Amino acid sequence: MGLSYFAIGKFYREKVCLNINQNLVDIRYGNLFEVDGWKVIGCDTHFDTRIDDSVISKKSLHGQLILNHGNIEDINVLVKEDAERLKLKCNKDGLYSFPLGTVIRYDSSYDHQTYLMLSMTELNSRNEAHTNMVEFINTLSTMWKEINRVYASHDIVIPVLGTGISRFDGNKSEEELLKAMLYTLYISRVKFNSRIKIVIYGNERKLSLYECKRSFSNLLR
Repeated sequence: MGLSYFAIGKFYREKVCLNINQNLVDIRYGNLFEVDGWKVIGCDTHFDTRIDDSVISKKSLHGQLILNHGNIEDINVLVKEDAERLKLKCNKDGLYSFPLGTVIRYDSSYDHQTYLMLSMTELNSRNEAHTNMVEFINTLSTMWKEINRVYASHDIVIPVLGTGISRFDGNKSEEELLKAMLYTLYISRVKFNSRIKIVIYGNERKLSLYECKRSFSNLLR
């Protein structure tokens, strides 16, 4: 139990490794789609497949999954099946509203990768995503339990969640969002027997991984 850590890399850390309640967690820079493991993709609560830069941005991970890594018909079938499992009813537009934190496993026949689609954001009538830190923490807490339900002992690859939310009360930084992910894993007491790989998008080193590790350690003291 508890937290231990060590760093890999030279002066500019390429990767930081943490042990959070016996869960091995890597934090690294890179492209989520190029990292081995089952990939978590943040979606809206409808798991919408309309990628038109109005509902879902083509540049988002959600948009990239639909456009480049998945099949719309297959995803829609999975969403309907999970809605029936949860006894959800569709609205007048034929869409289901899933609880925040819900995870749907999608085995893509397009690229033969497995994706864990996460109900991450609620869209308002103007298709704007909005949340606050309390709701975000609750979503993450549910997410870890949901991942534990479906992950089948595979490595989990996950982005820094919340960075694409256009209206986040308090304008949270990427580092704060990362700390929230780590903290909710810590308090969830969920145990994974595989590795969790948190991927910060891009090669530009905006965050010091060493400082993130150090400040998270201080947070738990």
